[in-house]
Amino acid sequence: MKRIFYHMACWLAVLGCAACSNETDFVKTEADNNSIVLDISSATTPVTRAGATGAEVTVSYVDVLIFDDTDNKSLAHYERVQVVADSQKSGKITLAKAQRNDFAANESYWVYLIANSTLGEDKFQEVADLGKLRGLMEEQRNIHMTGAGTDPEIPMIFLMDGIAYPAGTDEPETPGKVVLNNGNLSDKTELAVTLRRAAAKIVVKIKKGEDVTFDNSSGAYRAGYYLRNMSYSTTLIPNPNANDNVKLRTPDPTAGKYFAWTENEITVTAYAYSHNWKDKPLERETRLVVNIPLYYKKEPDLRGANYYQIPISKEKVLERNTYYEVTVEVNAPGATEILKPEELEPVNYTVQAWDETIINVGGETDRPKYLTVNEEEMEMYNISDDNTTLEFASSSEVSVKVTRVYYIDKFGQTQATTNEREIARMGINVVPDKGLNGNINIHSPLPTNNTIRYIELEITNEDGVEARKVTVAQYPLEYITNIQGWYSSREDFGSTWENPRGTPKRVSADNYNRWNDEWTYSATEYGQSVFFTSKVAEQITSGNNKGKSSISYYYFRRNSSSEFTQKEIWAAGNARMYHVRITASSGDYTIGKPRITADGITDPGRDNEKLVSPSFMIASQLGAVYDVNSVEMAASHCKQYVEVYKDEKGKSVALSDWRLPTRAELEIIIDFQYRDNAAMDEVLAGKEYYSASGVVNNPDGSNTSGGVAIRCIRDAFDTQK
Repeated sequence: MKRIFYHMACWLAVLGCAACSNETDFVKTEADNNSIVLDISSATTPVTRAGATGAEVTVSYVDVLIFDDTDNKSLAHYERVQVVADSQKSGKITLAKAQRNDFAANESYWVYLIANSTLGEDKFQEVADLGKLRGLMEEQRNIHMTGAGTDPEIPMIFLMDGIAYPAGTDEPETPGKVVLNNGNLSDKTELAVTLRRAAAKIVVKIKKGEDVTFDNSSGAYRAGYYLRNMSYSTTLIPNPNANDNVKLRTPDPTAGKYFAWTENEITVTAYAYSHNWKDKPLERETRLVVNIPLYYKKEPDLRGANYYQIPISKEKVLERNTYYEVTVEVNAPGATEILKPEELEPVNYTVQAWDETIINVGGETDRPKYLTVNEEEMEMYNISDDNTTLEFASSSEVSVKVTRVYYIDKFGQTQATTNEREIARMGINVVPDKGLNGNINIHSPLPTNNTIRYIELEITNEDGVEARKVTVAQYPLEYITNIQGWYSSREDFGSTWENPRGTPKRVSADNYNRWNDEWTYSATEYGQSVFFTSKVAEQITSGNNKGKSSISYYYFRRNSSSEFTQKEIWAAGNARMYHVRITASSGDYTIGKPRITADGITDPGRDNEKLVSPSFMIASQLGAVYDVNSVEMAASHCKQYVEVYKDEKGKSVALSDWRLPTRAELEIIIDFQYRDNAAMDEVLAGKEYYSASGVVNNPDGSNTSGGVAIRCIRDAFDTQK
């Protein structure tokens, strides 16, 4: 799945504009045999956590400098190549001002490329030899915020450089010279170039400790960060001898785009040019300083000023095109003065090459814009973290927002929140991988109320592509859903599901007079007054009883099998059937489908009474029965019981495979119904209920019926309702 999705992402990039390399994508124009072509394509474009944003992956123009192989390495040719949309059809660029026959046959040359330099063409035209190129410097006073905004003082693209090598070969470990004209007029000169950024990328992850609570909700306190002694100048091409000439500055604190705040972790992203302070005075050391408003466990008030300093490199060096990740934890207040920040330790360092990324050519407006996500719906079963299921591919940096969290309560009503602070208090956090494709990492503590939690995500990117919506369903170990019942009856009543009034079975003459001497229930004949009557429910859709039902029973005129009416018995009853799923046994019960006898009833054996079906449904209040004389009578009734609901299309669906619960199943129902914020209503309100093996006592029930009650259940493996 991942492999297919990954190649799809690469194909999308190639289709729109780019042939890819490990560091950069280039385009080409048509070339004849006398042209010099620069091919920056490769077979693969891996993406790792080092990642890339839109600013990190853009090339707008390239300065090409060709030096001869004399002792002085004099400049033989220079031109600036604008990378435009018209040149994106082939994935290569062709020099416009130089051809093969401009260079001596079978002579070697050094071919340097500089991308996105802020220096004008006049500065390059003044370069007489390779030594002069090595000495050229570039400055970006706001290098740390590259790509973070529209302020003209903030750069939008990164300086890059590379040296050409023969196309069709691996990049050499040591750069070398190339032949531009082999003397054969039928051949072409095609070169490959790998560009690398002149800057280093720094990502600092600040985790919350047990004794503090991050709080960025108050505008009275200025949360933010800055780089102390940030290097903002560099040579155009690598030159270790120029380190002493690096310029340092400490920019103003900021809390912009690269200051990502969540309840449990703060992530700061910054960029800087190469800098080595191993043997330098302390005042030249580069560190991150951050202010974090927080609550401290041992103090009641919000502390707005908590300044911390964090070393960003264990080796005290920042190198070109290198990714530095630093992880620390805050578990105590920081300094109150910005000039005396508290040092955080211990620090965990990770360093890797910042070269595994897709780089777009021609600027932000000349490349395809896309955002794909592999799922619209996904499930998390009894897990708090999923870092592998949801995958994305994008033309620019991706952001994820949790827009709504909800669950369905015991009356079928949606209980939802869109409040960001409330969602954060739940501990829900969703973060995409860095880069242009990868995984979306979901963390959500397991629901505690035996319901499915639904998390709605909105995935967007910087290009403004239409947002992608994903719904995550998170299942706890034990969970309960419910559906609305509509009509109850018995198979021996003779009614039909399409016409539930049907012809109800008439009771004997001595079984009338429950309400008056004219009307009596439709009921079974067990030699007593009314035992069970068909019932119908109408769901209440507004007011305080929304989700409950008006429940009426059927009864008919004495000595008549055709004249009948309804009488309301519950103005606000509960006609919902609860579906319980349990996936683990305990010391009190064993998960397994209970045995059914040849007569179609639950086996009353002692071993069977400890079994609990892993998926069973409980009849609604439409099936409530009291004053039952015996377990045989109870089992016979459940075998005959039918409850009907209407599916999403309004079609009647009859459920007729009911049975008596086992002792363990009754005990579990009693336990579930009395839990805090329970996912089911009190369906067993009586004092005693029949299980297949005898009476089970409900300690919290009330003996209002005057006898033992029953509530039928059914194994429900064939439905997800």
